[in-house]
Amino acid sequence: MTALPSLTAADNEMHVPIDAQSVVPVPRAPAPGLSSVRVLAVGSTACGWEYPDGKGTTTCNHGGGELRVAVMEIGYGSNPIASMNGGQLPRSAQYASTGICVTGTQYTWPCTPGQTVVGWLNEYNVDGYESGLFKYQNTSTNAPHNTVYTQINIL
Repeated sequence: MTALPSLTAADNEMHVPIDAQSVVPVPRAPAPGLSSVRVLAVGSTACGWEYPDGKGTTTCNHGGGELRVAVMEIGYGSNPIASMNGGQLPRSAQYASTGICVTGTQYTWPCTPGQTVVGWLNEYNVDGYESGLFKYQNTSTNAPHNTVYTQINIL
């Protein structure tokens, strides 16, 4: 693989089942508070995209020229912090942010015109690392102003 394709490419529509704690859009309501974040995928030149499905560690031995992490965030946050091996990543490490909508019983992206955005798929460039601990946190923009966390050990 020479270049890792973006998870948000127009030809790469994604569908993720809604979990029981999720936000359902309400027309003309305030933006929903941040309810969950999770590492949706880890991608590398060596492995392509791996979907850890809630596991705390990847199964593939990632490496190569590119290493990317996609975080799925449900609700609206205002203070995202991403780190790799204990060092905070610069804001510029986030190279894509795509709105997530609800279609039937699944989260989908990209959203279609008229859909309500209920969260974000944020993609991070962690090139230069072959492995390590990726951590992400964000604080809800609206009540309850909670901070939610996720992390994954990348092999």
